[in-house]
Amino acid sequence: MTTTPVPSTADLAERTLVVIGGSSGQGLAVGRAAAAAGAEVVLVGRSRGRLDQALAELPGRARAEVADMLDAAAMERLFERLGSLDHLVVTAVADEVSLRSPLVEMTDEVAVRSLDKLWGSFHAARSAAPRIRPGGSITFTSSVAAIDPPADGGFAMANAASAAVAALGRSLAAELKPIRVNVVSPGVVDTGVWASMSDAERDRFRTDMAGRLPVGHLGRPEEVASAFLFLMTNTYATGVVLPVDGGQLLT
Repeated sequence: MTTTPVPSTADLAERTLVVIGGSSGQGLAVGRAAAAAGAEVVLVGRSRGRLDQALAELPGRARAEVADMLDAAAMERLFERLGSLDHLVVTAVADEVSLRSPLVEMTDEVAVRSLDKLWGSFHAARSAAPRIRPGGSITFTSSVAAIDPPADGGFAMANAASAAVAALGRSLAAELKPIRVNVVSPGVVDTGVWASMSDAERDRFRTDMAGRLPVGHLGRPEEVASAFLFLMTNTYATGVVLPVDGGQLLT
């Protein structure tokens, strides 16, 4: 009887992966893991300095491109330069903590900026999709807060953007087939997104959240990165919205 090989990160060897938001946090962790598996990794971000620092952490073949996912023309120029690719990952998000605002006080500017995640995912996917090779994939980033919002509020538009990204991913899985399109939906991950808090606020937040989660700790970028690699390499997974949340949805 013929057996089908089990998907593994080895399937990324000699594949080209583009990571939008690859200069830090979850995007950098995805790039680092994929590069270690033998992929050619292209990190994309807005800051050349941060990208150069990120590149120093990646083994193997890796390079960086400066582009803003909110600039539709820049995304098109980027993928024209890159040519064919195998996988696209979009992890870049708005600075949601600094944009936090109660609904009745939220300005139009803050509301629009809170939707950056959706528009960036759209621009990147639209430009990349015609260039993705057979067997390739797109993986977006949502958030479990889209269905389990913080009780104290302030993130209504950011959570709406995350819900829209999940819907975009599932819709494109049907529309772009056989390109596979999936979504990772992280819980609270210990990254620079909390940098706008004071040290004391961050410490209290980490302790409080860790105490609530069944796993007893906040997520690490590397833990979330493994979910991206799973969805990239599992050729039977498409239209998936995968929570990686430490059990947050159980609480």
